[in-house]
Amino acid sequence: MSGGWAHYTEPMRLEIGDKTARFYSYAAFRDDSLNSIRWERGERMAYFSRKVCWELYKNYPKDGCFAFIDEVGNVNCCAYTEPVKTPEWQLVPDSAAILLGYQCRLAKTRYKGRTWSAWYAEDIPLDAGPWKLGGLPGLILRAYDADSFYVFDATALRQAPAGSVMKYKGEGYEDVTFDELMEQYKRYHADPFGYNRLYQPNAKMILQDDDGNRLPDPKNIKYSLIELSE
Repeated sequence: MSGGWAHYTEPMRLEIGDKTARFYSYAAFRDDSLNSIRWERGERMAYFSRKVCWELYKNYPKDGCFAFIDEVGNVNCCAYTEPVKTPEWQLVPDSAAILLGYQCRLAKTRYKGRTWSAWYAEDIPLDAGPWKLGGLPGLILRAYDADSFYVFDATALRQAPAGSVMKYKGEGYEDVTFDELMEQYKRYHADPFGYNRLYQPNAKMILQDDDGNRLPDPKNIKYSLIELSE
């Protein structure tokens, strides 16, 4: 990407229940699956590396609300809830694409501070999609914002085993407002090491190059959140 922006790919998982949905890192799903087995065996817990720490829940744990949880700097656990707000989509006539073997149509919207495009499959009649995107007459299989900062592509569809349970991970997280969470992000990116030291004062954080030479602590890290406004 231009302008000095770092970019990465993170596999994500969208779980869709009868009334609820959860969107989160696939690495976190692997953590849950592996560690449930390790716990039963009395073995040490193991964790997969992930860059996306936030999770999004719809109608869970409270009906009619989104619940967004995140670990800012991996040390400060925050959660905020808000009423579900459906994007106001404009359907694009004569649009067509084939995704995962399904005929899809295009829709666009201005939502949460970004302009989004979404390809949805009417043959999969589920009101769901990545993050907070939904409200179309079919499952969203591809979505991206106008600047391509965020691009979601479905890679596979699977039926969950019978009896699968959707788990909420925000128990014990600090309840915050949207504005309070935005302030936490601002503070963290201004001085990541300083922010982490507030919550882990005894932790030693040193940045070095490949030769072991000490580098200055990172400051004023550029970032662009998926959600820019309420």
